[in-house]
Amino acid sequence: MENSAAVRGFTLVELCCVIVIAGVLGALAGPRILDSSPAFNQRGYTDELGAALRTAGEVALANGCGVQVTITPGAGFSAMQPVLGPGNSCTASYSVPVLQADGTALSAQPPRNADVTAAATLTFNSNGTVAGPANIVVAGMPAGFTTPLTIQVDPQSGFVTLP
Repeated sequence: MENSAAVRGFTLVELCCVIVIAGVLGALAGPRILDSSPAFNQRGYTDELGAALRTAGEVALANGCGVQVTITPGAGFSAMQPVLGPGNSCTASYSVPVLQADGTALSAQPPRNADVTAAATLTFNSNGTVAGPANIVVAGMPAGFTTPLTIQVDPQSGFVTLP
């Protein structure tokens, strides 16, 4: 009698070899895939901070009250607006978080390998002007750049320029 059924599949040894090879590749390549470069983090944080400053200026113009953005090295940034009083008058203290379109507060912590070089507080007024530093420098210099990433804020118009 002939055995007409062909044996198909992989042996246990072949399966174990594939699992060991996949494990070694994962152990070697995993950290490189999951770890982003300092240049990527620096550029991303610069763009995120610039977008937050633009949003703060737009909120100040829209609600008729100022918006204060506080940037702290190691802690990130947060945007606050005053409490609206009777008749939509603005109070003097900045204690209400500015909310984004998705309902989350306009704030963030810096990623690893990226931060600002100095603390800063910018106050966007309802008329578009800004009180505070005109330049915000992100620490480090990505490859290919000859100067550090610097966010520029025009004090007369509130216009935010990214590198």
